[in-house]
Amino acid sequence: MTVRPDVLPARPFLRAPLFLSIVAALPGCGGGGAATSGPPPERGTLAAGLVARAGREEVTADSVGRIALAQGVDPQLARERAIRDALFAAEARASGVDVSPDVERSVKTVLARRLLQQLLASADAEGPITDEELRLATARRWLELDRPEGFRTVHAVVRVPEGADAATRARAEQIARAIRSDVVSASAIARERAAPPPVRPGDADGDPAVEEFRRAAGAGTREGLEVLVEALPAVAADGRMLLMEGGSLDDGFARAASSLGVRGDLSEVVTTSYGAHVILLLERTPASIVPAEERRRRVRDEVLWSRASAARAALLQGLRRDVVVERSADALLVQVPSER
Repeated sequence: MTVRPDVLPARPFLRAPLFLSIVAALPGCGGGGAATSGPPPERGTLAAGLVARAGREEVTADSVGRIALAQGVDPQLARERAIRDALFAAEARASGVDVSPDVERSVKTVLARRLLQQLLASADAEGPITDEELRLATARRWLELDRPEGFRTVHAVVRVPEGADAATRARAEQIARAIRSDVVSASAIARERAAPPPVRPGDADGDPAVEEFRRAAGAGTREGLEVLVEALPAVAADGRMLLMEGGSLDDGFARAASSLGVRGDLSEVVTTSYGAHVILLLERTPASIVPAEERRRRVRDEVLWSRASAARAALLQGLRRDVVVERSADALLVQVPSER
């Protein structure tokens, strides 16, 4: 095994002579692992960009520069470390270590991690987050970054079976109007007494207005139609429920809820595909809109990952175009080694 340092005019810091006493201590380079003297390094001219060669392993000036920068050492020491690694690599190849499944798995892991780092660095180098990227990220995290005003309610609904005739729907609305008259007492209580802070979003436990509404509305069956009473989480005017787990309500219901002004306001009968509703407003929750520049800061990592993921998908797509699947028997047979 020989090492041949080179002299590069463009790299004056690499012109110092090289002494490799480490060669004698490497496995396979001395008898029984003892520190015996090996052949001295050879000197000569290498191809442009190379500073040394250990067997088939080549040490480039660029790799020496990267080692010096990453480890904070002088170029001479960086070169020695690069050559040491090349010597170990050459011995590993000679011993067959490079084809070991464990080593192959480790190498693939390191290369995959390095590729990801390069993709993220390239994503960062694309520049500041664009307005469109900010819009998409905000849409994904709207509850945190761009939460609209919400309306927390309790309602009673007279359920209408799917495909019900006009007479059934009219009867449901008539029952809902009667319920509205019954729950006026709940509206008065709501105006008089503030709601306790909910333990969880949409939690109405302990609110006297909800308790009175449930009592007065009388969940159950009226004239053959089911009556449900529910306290609901805050909903935006466009129907989005202000919950981490998401969800939405009927647009007509959401518009009616958002038209109520203050706690205790009671809607007229509202018809949706579910039936006829009477809605009592419990609370209006304020909007929370994070300024654009602060949003850019918060979504930066997410956007970089999105850019890197898109680059990775494009890379994989390009690699897949070069894969040809051959289904013939002859193509399969050539994969099987034969003994002669």
